[in-house]
Amino acid sequence: MSTDQGVVIAKRSLSLTKSYPVIGIFLTVLGAGIAGLSYLTKALPVSPGELGQGTTTIAEAVPFIAVPLQSLAAIMFATPVLLLFVYDKNNGVLEYLLSLGMDQGAIYRKYLEAALILAAGIVAFDFVIDATAGVLLGIPVLMLQLSGLVTALGLSAVAFGSLLMMSFSSLQKQRVGSNQPLGMALGVFVVLPSYVAPFVLPQLAFAIDLGLAALVVCLSAATYFASSRLISREKLLP
Repeated sequence: MSTDQGVVIAKRSLSLTKSYPVIGIFLTVLGAGIAGLSYLTKALPVSPGELGQGTTTIAEAVPFIAVPLQSLAAIMFATPVLLLFVYDKNNGVLEYLLSLGMDQGAIYRKYLEAALILAAGIVAFDFVIDATAGVLLGIPVLMLQLSGLVTALGLSAVAFGSLLMMSFSSLQKQRVGSNQPLGMALGVFVVLPSYVAPFVLPQLAFAIDLGLAALVVCLSAATYFASSRLISREKLLP
C-alpha cells in the first residue's frame, strides 16, 4: 500500500455508510450541550454531601457526562472503517493484498490508521464546538479540560477496540448481509465508568476520567505491540 493508503481506506469507509458518522456528530453536539448545562444549573443541588463534604451541585456532575458521550462519538465515527475491514475480509480483498506480497502487519496498521484519522476528525470538531461553547458561556477552562479528556479517552478507545477486533477473527462477523465489528463493543465498554463517576464522585471526576484514559492508552499500546503474535495471515482470509 502507498503511504496515503490510510486516507484512501478512510474515504472508502465513509462511502460505505453515513449513518455512523451522523450519529457521531449528534453525540458530539449533545455532549457539548450537556456540558453547557453546568453554566445554567450551577446553583441547583443534586444530593447532600457525605462526611462533611458539603453539597454536590449539578454544575460539578453534569459537564463530565460529555466525556463518555463525545468519546462514544469518536467510536461511532471510526466504526465504518471496521465495517469496511469486515467487508474486505469476507470478499477476499485482504486475501488479494496478501497475494501481492503485503504482510498482515502492514494491512492491519493501515486500517487502524484510517480508524484513527476518522476519530481524530470528530475529536477536532469536538474541540472547536467545546471551545466555542466555553467562550460563550464563560467556562473556557472547563471545556478545554473536557476536550483534553475526550481526545485521550476517545482516540485510545478507538485504537483499543480496533486492535482487538482485527486481532481476533471471532470479533468480526457477517450476518444477514450485515457486517458486524463486534470488537468495537469493547471500545464502548471501556468508557462506561465515565458515565458513573461524575455522579458518584463529582469532585474526582476529572482525575477518574484522566486515569481511565491513561489505562486505555496503556491497554492499546500493549495490544499494539503484541499484535505481531495475535495476527496470523489466516485471520485475514474469508
